[in-house]
Amino acid sequence: MSLNTSTGNNKFNIPEGIIELPLKPFKVSNAKNILIISDTHFPYHDKKALTTAINYKDNIDTIILLGDMMDFYSLSSFAKNPNLPGIRDELKICREFLTYLRSKFRNAQIIYYEGNHEIRLARYIFQHAPAIAGLETMLFKTELDFHNLSIQFVENGTCLKVGSLHLLHGNEAGCRGGINIARTMLLKTNDNCAFGNFHKTQSHSGRDLDGGEFVNFAIGCLCGLKPRYLPINQWNLGFATVDLFKNEFDFQNKRILANYNVRSN
Repeated sequence: MSLNTSTGNNKFNIPEGIIELPLKPFKVSNAKNILIISDTHFPYHDKKALTTAINYKDNIDTIILLGDMMDFYSLSSFAKNPNLPGIRDELKICREFLTYLRSKFRNAQIIYYEGNHEIRLARYIFQHAPAIAGLETMLFKTELDFHNLSIQFVENGTCLKVGSLHLLHGNEAGCRGGINIARTMLLKTNDNCAFGNFHKTQSHSGRDLDGGEFVNFAIGCLCGLKPRYLPINQWNLGFATVDLFKNEFDFQNKRILANYNVRSN
């Protein structure tokens, strides 16, 4: 017996698959002298460390805020202390910081890359207010006045690219930390990459079989180093600068010591 498999229609009649994020990184253009800071976790920031980072260099044309600028403590899934600052306080502090940053670097492009703590807002809305799902990014941008401050927002998972260097927050690859997170991320990315999230200043380099060289950098944090939920840790304060030369880059991973002096890692 033979089966008739002809449908009389050669079209594959199913909808296109959902593409949740762009397939290619967000390319940062017109950048030569870059300042990268991340993990301030407002309102748990270290003000002196943050001041040290943004005053380190004057000739900055691009500032990349690499995620977790706000903690969104009140939106977490953990048990919460009701006496600690709420979301309005966090937004106010972050907005005041961004306003100051814009006044200090009037002509610099500023890019705000979403971290996993900022994602807490979307997750909270999905769980408790699904009727307004999809509006979380607009609410976030409005509360932080991105339009008037000329700050560009990039969604977590999109990835940034400056020259041949990729920038992530650090949560995107699903790594859980470890002794050498820079090595772990290098094995995940197989490319030049810098990231925050793990609150450590590290680097690890490698080569592929064709002799191509690549390196991963973990950037320190700008928040307090002794949180109640994890008082014993190996975090350190830090930030980074990048100088671009055509498609090459000079990455300077900076560690802020306990006396707030800056050292290259």
